[in-house]
Amino acid sequence: MMRLLRTVIDRLLQAGLIISFTVLALCVIWQVISRYALGNPSIFTEEVSRFAVIWLSLLGTAYACGRLEHMAYDMLAEKLQGQALLTHMRAVAALVLAFSATVFLYGGLKLVLRAFQVEQFSATLEVPMGYVYSCIPIAGACIVFYEIAILVNPASFRRANEVEEAIEHVNKELAA
Repeated sequence: MMRLLRTVIDRLLQAGLIISFTVLALCVIWQVISRYALGNPSIFTEEVSRFAVIWLSLLGTAYACGRLEHMAYDMLAEKLQGQALLTHMRAVAALVLAFSATVFLYGGLKLVLRAFQVEQFSATLEVPMGYVYSCIPIAGACIVFYEIAILVNPASFRRANEVEEAIEHVNKELAA
């Protein structure tokens, strides 16, 4: 069940990333064409591009967390083996989980609700900013899910070779 849910979340994030990047690229291309070829710069593309970058970066962060490809200081982790590596992975996952649940999920939800309450709109497109900000709790929820999955079963992640080696090392220690 966890693997199926993870696959669904991965696919949704991939789709969101593709859409965000496509929108960003098309806006930038249109801005260049409208400014230099047509001599009449488009006024909405800067704002749409900015929103696409926000969504791209936050969804990309969540996706990277799910693949264990996020920025990490792994000098210590590279020296650990067996149970120590698994403990380290779980400790890091717990810290990331706490941060993401507090800042991204809780704080992001508060920001989105507040933006809708005060009826905050974007300057050019007049889009409710709550929609723009909604990528924060969405990314937070995905990161929280991924970190819980790491805590439950670290071997199910992309860097599984490291985890499998650690598990084999623990099994050898237990067998001895």
